[in-house]
Amino acid sequence: MKRRHAALVVVLVGAGLALCIGAVATQQLSEDEKTVSIDQVPAAVKAALLAQGGAIKEIEMESENGQAVYEADVTIDGKEVEVKVAADGTVLGQEAEDEDADDEEEEDDEDEAQVSMAEVPEAVQATLLKEAPGAEIKEIEKETEDGQVIYSAEVLVGGQEVDFEIAPAGKLLGKEVEDEDDDK
Repeated sequence: MKRRHAALVVVLVGAGLALCIGAVATQQLSEDEKTVSIDQVPAAVKAALLAQGGAIKEIEMESENGQAVYEADVTIDGKEVEVKVAADGTVLGQEAEDEDADDEEEEDDEDEAQVSMAEVPEAVQATLLKEAPGAEIKEIEKETEDGQVIYSAEVLVGGQEVDFEIAPAGKLLGKEVEDEDDDK
């Protein structure tokens, strides 16, 4: 009889510990990512997001490598764009939200050609030199997306890979700093 009680106590204590560990893990996950308002973000983040020129729908704060990072869903010219901003206001990247699952198939149908720096419009060259002075340009592609020409440049800035998307008139459409984890 004592063995049954001892076994029951061990099972109940084990179940209790498992529940506690699960609750703590769930709380940590929810603390790592939370929705915040524009008034709750640092001034530098607020300025960077407002500079995007669109309507801010939602902002989430999360922790990446122990640093606060803010991801905002912004509507710019009628398109959903996710903008990632560091706590110091540095825009880490922009990514257009995919509106339908067929986007990957459509990408295969679109034109892409590798070009040299000399082959891109002067406005694109000026934007690249302004955004990444002294950077090593690994690759530039001339792409056609939804009937629009876009220049995509892959550059090394301070040993870190950065991807730029630039319109022929020189407007910066997107900038994304590649995570080191992306290559693994």
